Amino acid sequence: MGIARRQFLQAGLTSLIGWQFLTRDRVALAAEQYVRQTTASTQHKRALLIGINQYDAKEETQNFATTTTNGWLPLHGCVNDVELQKELLIHRFGFAPQDIVTLTDREATRSNIADAIATHLVAQTLPNDLVIVHFSGHGSRLGNYNTLVPVDSGLPQSLENLRDITEQEWQGWLQEIATDRILNIVDAGFYYPNVSALGNFRLRSRVGLKNWQPTSESSDNQPETTPISTNLRAASGDMLCADAQWSGFSSGAFTYSLVQQLWQITPATTIHVVMSNLATTLDRCALHNDNLTIEKQVASMWEVETTKQKGIATSTFAEMLSIPDFGSDGVIMNSTGDRHTADVHLAGLPIAVLSNYAAGAILKVMAASTSEIANASETQSVLKSIPANPQAIVQLKSRNGFNGKVEVLNEHSINPKLETGQLLQEVMRAISHNVKLAIALDVGLSKIERVDATSAFSTLPNMFGVNANEQCADCLFGVQSASYGLFTVGHTPILGSFGSVGESVGVAIKRLQPFLESLLAAKLIRTTANQAATHLDVRVTLKAMIGVDERSVTLASQSAARASLIPANNASNTVRTKPINIGDRLECQIENFSDQPLYMRIFCLDPRSKILTPNFIATPYANDGIIPPSETLTIPYPKAPMNWAVSAPKGMVDVYIVISRSPLLQVAKILEASQRQASSLNGLISIPNPLQVAQSLLADLDRAGKPSDFGNAANVNDAWMLDMHQWATFNFNYQVA
Repeated sequence: MGIARRQFLQAGLTSLIGWQFLTRDRVALAAEQYVRQTTASTQHKRALLIGINQYDAKEETQNFATTTTNGWLPLHGCVNDVELQKELLIHRFGFAPQDIVTLTDREATRSNIADAIATHLVAQTLPNDLVIVHFSGHGSRLGNYNTLVPVDSGLPQSLENLRDITEQEWQGWLQEIATDRILNIVDAGFYYPNVSALGNFRLRSRVGLKNWQPTSESSDNQPETTPISTNLRAASGDMLCADAQWSGFSSGAFTYSLVQQLWQITPATTIHVVMSNLATTLDRCALHNDNLTIEKQVASMWEVETTKQKGIATSTFAEMLSIPDFGSDGVIMNSTGDRHTADVHLAGLPIAVLSNYAAGAILKVMAASTSEIANASETQSVLKSIPANPQAIVQLKSRNGFNGKVEVLNEHSINPKLETGQLLQEVMRAISHNVKLAIALDVGLSKIERVDATSAFSTLPNMFGVNANEQCADCLFGVQSASYGLFTVGHTPILGSFGSVGESVGVAIKRLQPFLESLLAAKLIRTTANQAATHLDVRVTLKAMIGVDERSVTLASQSAARASLIPANNASNTVRTKPINIGDRLECQIENFSDQPLYMRIFCLDPRSKILTPNFIATPYANDGIIPPSETLTIPYPKAPMNWAVSAPKGMVDVYIVISRSPLLQVAKILEASQRQASSLNGLISIPNPLQVAQSLLADLDRAGKPSDFGNAANVNDAWMLDMHQWATFNFNYQVA
């Protein structure tokens, strides 16, 4: 077998130099020879993962808001993108490590990339094989061509030395692979907005050249191409692509969100749901584009063959990947000699949760190892037959970014021996009492303004200032039209936060304290999101009554992913991405499939950073937010004289619906006064003390847990401990046009 493959490669690939490729006829002939010589009939999975941080670009020593010397910057997160994808493919989808080729930094030259596609993918892939190609790095736009930038391509004076890879070339190279099961992922941007950093992000795009044409030789190798099987890309057109700084690590904002969802995905989840989640995540936490609706972003980020366009709404990754029936929050990477402690990879956690995930969290170990996964066939995957009973219970002892260390809780473990490749699921989430708001100081501030701002932030509880583009941040403090205010980390102004001209830095920050507390409250509420991990037997559907005829449409429907009593519902696999209008009405349906009453609260986070809650959760209209056993609660109550109306301002609204087995007593007590003082029972009311409400919510969920089940292990100092069997937080979002 080894000799046959070597002879095939020697015979078929000796003429490959740099980026020159075999013709289709020669590839077909070589593949036919290879098929005759191999006895293996099973599908193979291969991947090529490319990530480039170390471009020969110079750091701008002055102001990031101005164009840098070379029109670009080195990146920080692309090599991590490769690691994130590699661990996902091995431990989640059963790729063999030897079938994954990685090219990072100095390895990722144009010729090495072309050679890897030729030798690893074109030469070895058979018609039914699965191929995944991932590129993280800079993109550019040369003339009318979008390009990928290898590590050895700069922007030299001599255009003949430019070694970019045009999209047409890239597609042509991938079309030489003898399978239609190709997933092509590109985390790079092509539009350069005359800056290389924006807000707290570096941009993955290099300055381009307007008057550029490919050489005639390159043109000959760029035939008209149609999209290969499936293309997922972080940006197209004038969309921006972010190299993001998270808590303890950097990555592509697109890549982390995609990888995290694929750790949790189940076979029925549609690609459209995944991509809409991706688009809203990027819009919310990264780079907002006023000119693009979420619907248009989804269409731009996901490209499929023309013949498959009609099936977009129902297409799933299960048509390409062998997807397990359950989600995973992480995996054991390696264990110590006694196999009671281990390093873990936790990329299955949403970024808002991971960034605040504290030591003390408890997870269960599922019975699967890397070798079992790699040897499993696609139709009878070991991943789909893992027993429900965990082999061991472990506790997180420390965390750095998406990596951590765990230790077995012996008295709670059937088999306390930890093995590489065992998958992890959350049991109890630990969120520190000391979560703080990180405020980046925008690069447009002068040195004196930065000193004053740092000093002022240090006097505020639970808040601190950092330098933009150097550390993870939750928002930015900066100046616009000679007025101080707040921006999102993607440098979108937060409405209503800007003061009068002439205001001092200290006065501005004191004025902004309510905004900052609201942002911190939102950060805490987001840490409770757990639709993919909760075991609560509940389903939530958010609907909109649109237009004068009040036509009912389902915005989205979500079920607790690890519950056992929820019947199938096709609505769970669809999502509406079109904006809705001011004046349309919303309706929330909560189905309780358990034999116990459940208790709920709704929080809405609007573009002004305000946190609102419905003022119609009152007897008899919604029975004080109680969902009786085996019943459905509709909010607002259908016959109630009140509406949940969509209101200004325009933009993205996040809706968090928190459901608990135990009454949320502290939250109810605090909100009661606000609801009594409201001038009307109609619609939403702004919560005047959002930070206190958010802290009370976590305290209520902490008390709802069962710490006695784990003895002293769950009595973690300075952290809220939240039991996955006791609560569920569902996150919905909609765009107001």
